[in-house]
Amino acid sequence: MALPKALLSFFLYSLILICSASAKSQSVTQNDSLQVNILPAGQQHSHLSAGMYYFRVGTKLSLQQAILRPPRPWVFRANSSLHLTDEDQYTWIKMPLQRANNAGEQWIMTIDWPLIRAIDWYHVTGENNQLQAQGSFTNWQIPPGAPDEFPFAIELKIESHATETLYLRIQHSEKALVPVTFWTPETFASHKLDRNWFLGLFYGVLLAMFAYNLSLFAFVQNRGFASYCFYVLTMAAYTSVMNGSGVAWLWSAMPEFLDYAYRITVPLAFLGAVVFIRDFLMLKKQGAFFDITSQLACAIWVLFLLLIPFVSPAVLIPAIEVFGFINCVYGFTTSSYLWWKRDASAKYLTLSWAILIFSTVILIMGLRDFIPYQIELHYLQNVGVTIEVLLLSMALAERINRERQMRFEAQDMALQMSKEASKAKESEVSAQERLLGIERRVKEELSLKVHEQTRELKVAMQKLQIMNKELERLSLTDALTGLANRRHFDDRLADEINRATRNETSLGLLMLDIDHFKQINDTFGHPAGDKVIQTLSALIQRVSGRASDLPARVGGEEFCLLVAGETASSVAQLAENLRQTAQNETAVHENNHINYTVSIGFTCITPSQIITASSLMKQADDALYKAKRGGRNCVVNYALIEAEN
Repeated sequence: MALPKALLSFFLYSLILICSASAKSQSVTQNDSLQVNILPAGQQHSHLSAGMYYFRVGTKLSLQQAILRPPRPWVFRANSSLHLTDEDQYTWIKMPLQRANNAGEQWIMTIDWPLIRAIDWYHVTGENNQLQAQGSFTNWQIPPGAPDEFPFAIELKIESHATETLYLRIQHSEKALVPVTFWTPETFASHKLDRNWFLGLFYGVLLAMFAYNLSLFAFVQNRGFASYCFYVLTMAAYTSVMNGSGVAWLWSAMPEFLDYAYRITVPLAFLGAVVFIRDFLMLKKQGAFFDITSQLACAIWVLFLLLIPFVSPAVLIPAIEVFGFINCVYGFTTSSYLWWKRDASAKYLTLSWAILIFSTVILIMGLRDFIPYQIELHYLQNVGVTIEVLLLSMALAERINRERQMRFEAQDMALQMSKEASKAKESEVSAQERLLGIERRVKEELSLKVHEQTRELKVAMQKLQIMNKELERLSLTDALTGLANRRHFDDRLADEINRATRNETSLGLLMLDIDHFKQINDTFGHPAGDKVIQTLSALIQRVSGRASDLPARVGGEEFCLLVAGETASSVAQLAENLRQTAQNETAVHENNHINYTVSIGFTCITPSQIITASSLMKQADDALYKAKRGGRNCVVNYALIEAEN
């Protein structure tokens, strides 16, 4: 029952993604006024809210020539992505930008599509189009100081609330999209961490499955394992091109390969799929039709690879995609038919292909502008590939077990026949005994091989469990300080309230806030502010001391400390120690010694049934607010506030 539930969850998630993408893609009717994109505050990331202007030209115009172009050649597109197909032209893109009143100045713009040969960007301001900043990416080379190893990430500083303009001059190699996303530096750092963890886990699964099945091939010499390994390699190459990891980590110094990456890896992936289906389902034994058509499909994909240097992408890429669709239909219908004919191996192949085809169709729809393109479509296909390789590995293992069972049954039948022959011919007893010895040795060898394969599978699963535990730990930890994050703290606070209520023990909650933190950032810079936060987090752990205490970072410069089983006076003394230690300690950043103070509000109670986590947090927050109003760098007990009221 677990497999159908997982498949249903996968399809439901995909449909939600399509619906959300379609909702975001509603076109904005162009009018004569300039469509300005507003950069909002408080969001994880932002796409273009209005759209972009673009035109294509056969010559490499300068920035001044592009600015002086009359409005007529500029075409407005009410979307945050642009689809390009003609590689012989340059494309100029113009994006009017304006930040909201409460939005920050620092932004990072990303174009999440790796198959763009060169980008020149220009940031201009004012009616006179004064050039503020510029840069370029040539032949996929990332310039020094770029914010990311994945092309293409551009740092922007939007200093005023007036309209500013970003110009891009793009030259691509094959099929190209220009999906634009804006991030704040903090959210972009979190995005990079999540993306790298996801890609690391994805390729870790592919590597584990490749190594496991390669070892099985070495042991049993079954051709199906070799074709499976070839297919996993081709899918790894294809996905590394589509999600940009290959450009970032492997091929950035090979522009001659990247000019053909899409046209090489897509046919290779389909060739690997056809070879695997042919070997796994043993199509050569299923009839002439399956044998001939599978050979023809392999030949056509090899032909596509040979035509790459001689046929333009405008002709070859649509042909690859059309035949890829035909290939998907062929593979799915073939496995479905053989499943209907009660071929046990075809069941796993049909399920895995259904998942991969579904995710790939969604990706192709995004590439062809049937639905709006989003970078999550690549991750959706990676999830489909992961599920597929796991299912196919299970299918190979199941077939080996089935063949082993058939061999055991054949051996049992031979043993029975030998017993019957021994009754009829006493003279053949010695020969029959030798036969039995041979059969026992075969069984022992097969048992050893199965045991070894099972052990390797357990090792692979243990590695996956370790990776999952590490991901769970990261989800509960603040990345900057290493303390518990808000989510972990809220869960522990509710548990500690319940425990204190049952045991009738005291529970203390301290809330700390760095005084004048914005002034520290404005004076020394955000990296220095981060250093102050890290210094305070280390101080809290050092002063609190007890393993049962829970320090956490619950906001930008706001911390909480949960203390169980201590009296109100002990909690007050702890708070005063924290305040004094912070006052006497300095944070060091780039030879700057930064003094800082903290304001602390705390409460200490013996919880009753009516105490909730939110009410306890409010008590500590009210005490902190009073400490702030009282001049900062002080400690306030909530009990004193209640006494005053």
